[in-house]
Amino acid sequence: MSQKRSLSFGKSLFLGDLREELVFPYPQPGHSEQRRLHKLLDELRAFAKQHIDPRRIDQEAEIPPDVVAGLRKLGLFGLMIDPALGGAGLSVSATCRVLDLLGSFDSSVAMLLAVHLGFALQAIDRFGTTAQKQRYLPRLCSGESLGAFAMTEPLAGSDAAAIRTRATPCEGGYRLRGTKVWVHNGELADVLIVFAQTTVHRDGADIDRITGFIVDRKTDAGVVIGGREPKLGHRGSSTPAVYLEDVFVPVDRVLGSIGGGFKVAMETRQQGRLLAASACIGTTCELLRLQVQQATSRRQFGRVIGTLGMVKDQVARTAVDLYASESVLYLTTGLYDLSHKRPDLELDTSLEAAFCKVMAAETLHAASVASMRLAGSMGLLDAYPYERLLRDSQTYLVFPGTHEVLRAYIALTGMREPGEQVGRLSDVLKRPLRGYGLVVDSLIEKVRTAAYGRAILSRHHPQLKREAVLIEDATESFAKEVDRVVRRHGPQLPEMQYVQKRVADVAMDLYAMCACVARTSLALTERDARHARGRRGHIEAAGQIDSAERQLRLCAAFCGKAAQRISESLQRFGQNDDELMKTIADDCYLDRPYPLDALLIKDGDDTK
Repeated sequence: MSQKRSLSFGKSLFLGDLREELVFPYPQPGHSEQRRLHKLLDELRAFAKQHIDPRRIDQEAEIPPDVVAGLRKLGLFGLMIDPALGGAGLSVSATCRVLDLLGSFDSSVAMLLAVHLGFALQAIDRFGTTAQKQRYLPRLCSGESLGAFAMTEPLAGSDAAAIRTRATPCEGGYRLRGTKVWVHNGELADVLIVFAQTTVHRDGADIDRITGFIVDRKTDAGVVIGGREPKLGHRGSSTPAVYLEDVFVPVDRVLGSIGGGFKVAMETRQQGRLLAASACIGTTCELLRLQVQQATSRRQFGRVIGTLGMVKDQVARTAVDLYASESVLYLTTGLYDLSHKRPDLELDTSLEAAFCKVMAAETLHAASVASMRLAGSMGLLDAYPYERLLRDSQTYLVFPGTHEVLRAYIALTGMREPGEQVGRLSDVLKRPLRGYGLVVDSLIEKVRTAAYGRAILSRHHPQLKREAVLIEDATESFAKEVDRVVRRHGPQLPEMQYVQKRVADVAMDLYAMCACVARTSLALTERDARHARGRRGHIEAAGQIDSAERQLRLCAAFCGKAAQRISESLQRFGQNDDELMKTIADDCYLDRPYPLDALLIKDGDDTK
């Protein structure tokens, strides 16, 4: 019998399936939450304009205490937590809107809140016992205590399974010894989520498995905070090393199960990626504002530079990519919120959360580079925000999770189900009678596809027919290429990182195209409803561009460019220079990185 397929739009793309019921209609917060959110955003905007000085935070490498106190007064430290435990009870979508706004003012402040909410609180809220939640969540939600997430180690980096911090059993609990680095909020936090290796007994043998612990600096001796390290970006963020010197942690502060820490870390990081992505989008919005300011005020060659084609292209690319990244984020947060309202659906958004982080951070970085170029020599000066925003954008490419690792995760996770299908079919063909059902299921699927065609989109707005066809074409081609790659390379895929990158990039573009079409369809449908009520022309009379028309142009531009990128990537699956590039890298490893100085005497030339 065929196994139940994961209910994940992102994973379904690898199988050539468009689960459009998951993305149409594009999700939106309810009216009551929207009212609460608008009020909160207005209060936060007023506070930030008066109290958050990003240049001062960058220069002093510290977030002033009055800023933290102001965030506490606004009630931002418990946004997603149940009101019964001291939180505000907002959805992830609404919380991301708050981080979005904060990101437009300062990245360090946004990341302080993102780590506290998305990592520390969520780890306890999702995996903590009732006693742990009642003890820690109220004080974390009030802002009396801040939270931190201590996973990374000097020799482990993004490889969570390689951490060396060890928790040794003792009477009443565990003793933790080890070093954590890049602990966001490390200087400010009282509550640290710490991960350590523990010995567990599995299948008759003792093996190491990661376990999560709640470390409380108010009561636990032996937690030593390292000094500040000057860094390129996010200078206001506290990211010290934390030294655990024989720290006793009672057994009732194990988070989740003994040996179950890897699940805690991975599932908590999913929400952290969404919050980090929202901060990136807020900063990109600010960069687009700065680009428009430069384009419409700076004069060169006797004209405003915004009239030049190449300048328009830079501004347009930022707007298009921002629209796509924002569409991806809020589609994913809508699905995430739905998964918590309807656990029976068993929705999986882990892959989509990784899409959000990679796309938002890379959009931000590209926008920061374009903004600096538009500013000319002013972009290099400390007195202007461009160089600071460029430095900050670099940090998001590493935290939380480097994009190389995230691309590998996307590709290998997405190809897992196609690989399992190929593997199961291969196995049962060796025992055809025992595997008759699976063979029949596979043949029926192939016949269905041949008879009735590929997966199609049917819920989009009629004005988006071209974009829907581009999605359908690309999805079909992508699924065929994934199938070919899985059958050809199989067990070697974890080592084939050129392939992984191409697969991840195509999957992200496909998901973004779907998100843009769903969001634009909603805008066009709402516009049609307004026109049907006789409100046509009200916006134009006020001197504004119709929002739905703007979204239509942004969607069309992104889908056209993404379809072209996908076509080029798929072609490179078969024709590429991967092996040549590997050989060049090996040359650099084995010899001096670049020994070919033009002034060196050539081989065999003995003339003097």
